[in-house]
Amino acid sequence: MSTETQTRTQTAKETFHFINDPAEAINDALTGLTCLQPTLSYNKEYKIVYRNDLPTFSESHVTTIGFAGGGHEPMFGGFVGHNYLSAYVSGNVFASPTAAQIFQAIKMCQPNGGKSMGTLIVCGNYTGDILNAGLAITRAQAAGYKVHFTPVGDDVAVGRKKGGKVGRRGLSGHLVALKSACALAQRGESLDRVAEVMEYITANVGTIGVAFDRVALPNATITDLQTLPPATIELGMGAHGEPGLQQISPIPSPENLTSQMLDLLLDISDTDRAFIPFSRASHPTSDNEVVMLLNSLGSTSDEVLARFAELAITELEKRGFTVKRLTLGPLVTSLKMSGFGITIWRLPPDSGELVERKLALELWDEPVDVVAWRQ
Repeated sequence: MSTETQTRTQTAKETFHFINDPAEAINDALTGLTCLQPTLSYNKEYKIVYRNDLPTFSESHVTTIGFAGGGHEPMFGGFVGHNYLSAYVSGNVFASPTAAQIFQAIKMCQPNGGKSMGTLIVCGNYTGDILNAGLAITRAQAAGYKVHFTPVGDDVAVGRKKGGKVGRRGLSGHLVALKSACALAQRGESLDRVAEVMEYITANVGTIGVAFDRVALPNATITDLQTLPPATIELGMGAHGEPGLQQISPIPSPENLTSQMLDLLLDISDTDRAFIPFSRASHPTSDNEVVMLLNSLGSTSDEVLARFAELAITELEKRGFTVKRLTLGPLVTSLKMSGFGITIWRLPPDSGELVERKLALELWDEPVDVVAWRQ
């Protein structure tokens, strides 16, 4: 398979954003979220969505913070609530929140300072997010707060050679790991345990996306949309429109596209991007059960996602895998980008690893009270 992005002439067209004011788009969206979910509150000054019971919850539980640039809604605001995140910090569109914003969220999650059980902080693996988190956490730890930071990179389109020391981009894998980590936090587990499970699961997760068109930033009501060439899709495009792995034309059939995406996730012989530690690509031994997530990048309907989910399940079964759980929907979007992603979580064996399979599925099945998660 070619791993070089083809260079093609791209055209532009106009797209309309139904927003009041681009500068207030994030505030409007997050304020509206609290109307939809009355158990949430919003700190407009620092762009922080948090659960209403945070002061009392934090007295006896590890708290969890997700942060990201805006434009990826419902991530993470739509996942704040019972059995999921304690708080979400939003930056401007496609821009990391500042260190001051993140530090404020830490203080809100630990109103008793060093007497609390601590806070897990999670973001996608992007340079700006990492730098600002580092500054905030340095300040927080110097002030006596207990913090563990996990940046997540799950994009298998970015191989080891290309990723280098920076690593892979974050897509939707952190939602999979957070589902279990936050459930443990709700059970009253320690920060060390919550953090080690978060890190363990992210090491067993991979995502590959495909875009049918590029993203358009809402820096005005009407903006230019950079389109792909006719009859072309881009495999591995990033969540902000970063170059993908390959432009494909003519467009393959849904069956062939699904198979190609799963090859990138499952092929253990591809040393550059075999990140999920399966024992083999076909008919694995003790690690043949998976959880799968189908994510809309913004404008792909549930019906399209469901069809690709059906194709992926069929293809996985041919290769000897069993899909134990499935969820789909607009979970980590890129504004109105047309496309979708497949995330695979390799479930642990019955014993011998940090988490047993029975517990992994129990944590996944824990009911949540948030806006965006589907069970």
